[in-house]
Amino acid sequence: MPTIAIRTDDLVLEGHLVLATQPRAAVVLLHGIPGGQPDPADPGYAGLASTFAGRGYSALHFDFRGVRGTAGDFSFDGWQQDLRAALDALDTADTKGLPKIVVGSSAGGAVAITTCSERADVVAVATLAAPASFEPLTGDVETSLARFRNLGIIHDPGFPNDPAEWGREMTDGAPERHAGRISPRPLLIVHGDADTVVPYPHAERLFAAARDPKEIIRIPAGAHQLRKDPRAVDAVLDWADNLRLGAVAPPV
Repeated sequence: MPTIAIRTDDLVLEGHLVLATQPRAAVVLLHGIPGGQPDPADPGYAGLASTFAGRGYSALHFDFRGVRGTAGDFSFDGWQQDLRAALDALDTADTKGLPKIVVGSSAGGAVAITTCSERADVVAVATLAAPASFEPLTGDVETSLARFRNLGIIHDPGFPNDPAEWGREMTDGAPERHAGRISPRPLLIVHGDADTVVPYPHAERLFAAARDPKEIIRIPAGAHQLRKDPRAVDAVLDWADNLRLGAVAPPV
């Protein structure tokens, strides 16, 4: 499994590539905000990347800044910069020249929409359980910061310098404000209707904000961690298989 350096701001994140034998495209897989202790039996995003590679998609996965011991501290703008750097890194790795698809889970899906709305080198975006906005987090910034310190994704006690600006990044970056600019690239929204973390109406809001070509898939009784749900993963792979992976259409 090749390892690539993702250089973002003054940080270097470690990316892991799982290569397909005859890849149709390069997929970047994005995690969300971690919650609780990891399950040692869970193959995580490495397992998800292997699933994508088995279907013909070379897949890159990495930890955003602040997560699982990675340097840096969580911010929405910082995670966007990490994705930009990961997309740039694909141009210097074994995936150079392949069409780029971004698949993001939960907050990673929000990052995917907002960032890729301005990235002309991404041919398609898919989200799993993505929020349309971050009202619960931005309504009480200090409580949110305390929560993220407890989760271990904000390490520096002096971060951020401006808590109000840290919160505004999430307000300004709310994916429903940017979803329309994914067009004319395809956008897939996959969401479980039993999601208690990001309830299903968020998917409907994203779909309403997006422009064609767009698709929404409702997973009956689907919970929040849809990367663990074969129905959701198969839905993304089937959608990707049907993409016309030609020239990249720029965002409008």
